[in-house]
Amino acid sequence: MYILVIDVGTSSIRGVLYDPQGKPIFWKQISYCVQYFGEGMAEQNADDWANAICIIGKAAAEFAADRKLSIDGISLTSQRSSIIPVGENGEALRPAIMWQDKRNAGIVAELACCQEKVHRLAGARINTVFSGTKMTWFRRTEPELYKKTKKICTIADYIVSRITGKYVTDHTYGARSLLMNIRTLEWEPELLDIFEVDSEKLCTLAPAGSVIGTVSREFAEKTGLQSGIPVVSAGGDQQCAALGQGIIRAKSAEITTGTGAFLLAYSDMVPEEIPSNIICGAHAIPGKYVMESSMLSCAAMYNWIMRTLFSEEKSIEAVNAAVERAPAGANGCIVLPYFQGRGSPDFNSNATGCFANMNLGTTRDDMARALLESIAYEANENLQILEKNIGKIEEIQIGGGLTKFSAFNQMQADIYQKKLLHDQDSSEQTAVGAWVSAAVALNACESYEKALSFALAGHSVETYMPNEQISGVYQQGQKRMQEFYRKLYL
Repeated sequence: MYILVIDVGTSSIRGVLYDPQGKPIFWKQISYCVQYFGEGMAEQNADDWANAICIIGKAAAEFAADRKLSIDGISLTSQRSSIIPVGENGEALRPAIMWQDKRNAGIVAELACCQEKVHRLAGARINTVFSGTKMTWFRRTEPELYKKTKKICTIADYIVSRITGKYVTDHTYGARSLLMNIRTLEWEPELLDIFEVDSEKLCTLAPAGSVIGTVSREFAEKTGLQSGIPVVSAGGDQQCAALGQGIIRAKSAEITTGTGAFLLAYSDMVPEEIPSNIICGAHAIPGKYVMESSMLSCAAMYNWIMRTLFSEEKSIEAVNAAVERAPAGANGCIVLPYFQGRGSPDFNSNATGCFANMNLGTTRDDMARALLESIAYEANENLQILEKNIGKIEEIQIGGGLTKFSAFNQMQADIYQKKLLHDQDSSEQTAVGAWVSAAVALNACESYEKALSFALAGHSVETYMPNEQISGVYQQGQKRMQEFYRKLYL
């Protein structure tokens, strides 16, 4: 069975065709960019995705036809919390309001009195990232467009509608909305009332890892794909990344350092009392859950420092070399890595990026290293919170763009004081997870374990062991960063 995975990221969309053994045989990537404006605005033209999926579908169909292959399934995974209002004819009524958009910060503050109820029902604190508060903002500030809206879609829902003609979303996206009851996995009337969202404007919920439609005749005509091909909603990108790295049993966890950074651990069930500083969401595996922490800025900050402090070299290699020249602890330089606000554990949208504890001896090498250390410090704080609730985690799978830099991987191991495992043969853990999900959903594999064994067969895994001797330096650095944050914001 040949399965086409569509993986929708923040900076690009990828189409990957997998053979029956779970090996990629075709790639097509299309880049785009989010438009950032003043006052926390972040938007993107929905045509970016509508056009891209047609280009990817056509290229995959031509590739398959040339080799006399049949594409037997499509699996979709996507970034999770952006919204697109869609009209009666399926057209986007305005640019997508992206997950980074913070115009809803006032609504988050206004609804603070509902924090306990929302957290208990939805599994997460009220915040600017999740789609529910964006829908509230949209209804209040653009009421005429809201009235014309047939469905408020995530990017995944919008793409599903373009491919199948149906409006279906899965539980992983529902769990990032603050509108779905995390225990019943249904839209929750109490939450809809709080966020002022009409239920008829939401897509139908379905389990991740299930067939949610088939390729329509219209999409087939545009691309050359066969109509009737089953379409699987594999789950949100971070859940698929966790699945692709084998996070399918208790006390298994992964950290992905991409545009943002995410820490996910497996859970069989929703805790009776969900800790206030952890997100409980649906896993890509139906009926299972993830305990999640998130950072809103990660690799995007690394690109920022390349553009600003290393503008003459204009290369990541120059930044990496600078990081390696600077000593552990960055000579005391501190960074608060909140360039898009703070995510877990307290979702502080007022927090901003900041360099501190600098003197006339501080160099740009120190600043570059301090930035990376701050990412790992923040991840470690969330890891420590997670372990208090689920128990000690012995080893962690790591993935994402920053893991291409081995010095950062070792830095993470030293800061977390954990054994880290990095798959050197795949930088596409999200796409791998989406293939695994579809392989099981379409009965190409009898279990997630079997599908993973196919997908990861022959891969070499690099191990990073923690250096205990340097642990004290990093403990002190993390303590300084936490104290500085508390003085500024708490």
